[in-house]
Amino acid sequence: MFYKNLHIIPKVSANLLCKLLGQPSVSNLETQLHDKQVQIQQLEKQERALYRVISKIRASFELETIFRTTTKETCKLLRVERIAVYRFYENWGGEFVSDFEFAETGWDDVETLGKNTVWNDSYLQEHQGGRYRNHETLVASDVYAADLCQCHLEILEQFHIRAYATAPIFVGKKLWGVLAAYQHSQPHEWKKLEIQFLSQIATQLGFAVKQAEFLAQAKQKAAELYKANQQQDILFNLVAEIRESLNLDTLFKTTVREVRKALRTDRVSIFRFDPESNYTCGEFVAENVLPDYDSTIAIKVKDDCFGEKYAVAYHQGRIQVLSDVYQAGLKDCHIQLLEQLQIKAQIIAPLMKGKTLWGLLCVHQCHCSREWKTSEIQFIQQLAAQFNVALEHSELLEQSRSQANQLAQTNHALELANSQLEKLSKLDALTQIANRHCFEQFLEQEWNRLRLTENYLSLVLFDIDYFKDYNDSYGHLAGDECLIQVARAAQAVLKRPTDLLARYGGEEFIVILPNTNESGAIKVTKLIQKSIQELKIPHKKKNNFQYFVTVSLGVAIAIPTEKSSIQELINAADKALYKAKEQGRNRWVCAGKL
Repeated sequence: MFYKNLHIIPKVSANLLCKLLGQPSVSNLETQLHDKQVQIQQLEKQERALYRVISKIRASFELETIFRTTTKETCKLLRVERIAVYRFYENWGGEFVSDFEFAETGWDDVETLGKNTVWNDSYLQEHQGGRYRNHETLVASDVYAADLCQCHLEILEQFHIRAYATAPIFVGKKLWGVLAAYQHSQPHEWKKLEIQFLSQIATQLGFAVKQAEFLAQAKQKAAELYKANQQQDILFNLVAEIRESLNLDTLFKTTVREVRKALRTDRVSIFRFDPESNYTCGEFVAENVLPDYDSTIAIKVKDDCFGEKYAVAYHQGRIQVLSDVYQAGLKDCHIQLLEQLQIKAQIIAPLMKGKTLWGLLCVHQCHCSREWKTSEIQFIQQLAAQFNVALEHSELLEQSRSQANQLAQTNHALELANSQLEKLSKLDALTQIANRHCFEQFLEQEWNRLRLTENYLSLVLFDIDYFKDYNDSYGHLAGDECLIQVARAAQAVLKRPTDLLARYGGEEFIVILPNTNESGAIKVTKLIQKSIQELKIPHKKKNNFQYFVTVSLGVAIAIPTEKSSIQELINAADKALYKAKEQGRNRWVCAGKL
């Protein structure tokens, strides 16, 4: 028994000695070390989770998909019961967005915040966003112990909120909204890491909203150009028919049909004045109308006021545009006439025969009022002007050339917009190299091609060493600039048009080398490593000693076959990269030929 207990004496003595010297005991030091290790592990886990969520955010251009994915991931990672997104109005009121919320089972049907719930906060309205404008977060571990005013507390109780943490979402310099984490069942002691994580996700959502706005603007511009191109195409064809047609009835039928189709309106008619009536009488001679509305054909109209007050203005080129006939200040007799024809909004343009007012081109909206666009008014104006040309062929050639030039310019602008859209969908917004979607498409294409020719296909996967430390030391803006420089340096190495450099995610890049064997792939790998080293981007990693940014690289080579797969090649490159990191980073490892 004496010998069995002998090993206890040194430890007891060490603890007594530490106590006498006023130093922490061995067991206390062990506890502190263990706590530190746990903290580091938690931090690493959060960073991995953050990069995973950021990758998903940047993998999509659809705002709804981005927010749905992000709120779900954030809810799971923070282990809270609800994540919601609150968007500000122009007056600093706001609402919770229905499609941007995720709640754990059991709370998803309890007073859902995101069913367009308007939550106007007088403090936020008065102070235009309050503390959120200063990029501050708001946290309450228990709403009943947070010294909140009664009105706020009542709102929180309505939605069963017991604890919350909120972080502002900025789009550029504008406060766009708030990302909120809620706990319903009980109080929640928010950790510093959790608040940091929520803030980082909110920042990334701001970037995503900005990117989505740019894309929406580009799409809207392309849609407008496409619509303008359609109208110009219709106009050009009508001009050609006006020039060539000798049958006015055929010309009129074509005109009203194509105009109604171009403007997507309810009725388009051509009204002809009785030449003996001094512009007081006439009838509709052609129309194209939806089945829901009455025909105007052969309806005779008598209006003594027109000849006296309006004929001169139309003769000089006046176009009447009414968005709502009941708000246009018209006389009762005119309102009654329009009601008889079921007209709620209209555009009226003069049709000239030489220097004489021959009739009117009438565009009717029957089911509701309508705000007419400038381009629509211009379209009608241009078309009406062509009826002069139908009677005076001498002027047709010059005007048709003008229309052809406008059409060519519109087509050119549309082609540029489509090209920009296609480029935007394939490029990484930050580095301006191919994005992951483009990489996957190109890799599949080359794999299928080389499978038929039985030639080599190589991949080089690399990422920036200690990039997290770089971001922590220099900030995310410097981190973005570092990514841009690394991408440029790697791109400069690739000389063949068949080679492709893409951003694979976060700080990871990947290179596709078709028709390249192991020796060729290793040569390119060494050049990429060297080109990035030569950038000499400063990077303080340890003890403030000056280092430079480096990369670790993994290489894999394969001859595509029916039995092999693209994923096997990617996995091999990934494993090689992992080995390079294990061996100390700033080096490359080749997995060899699969």
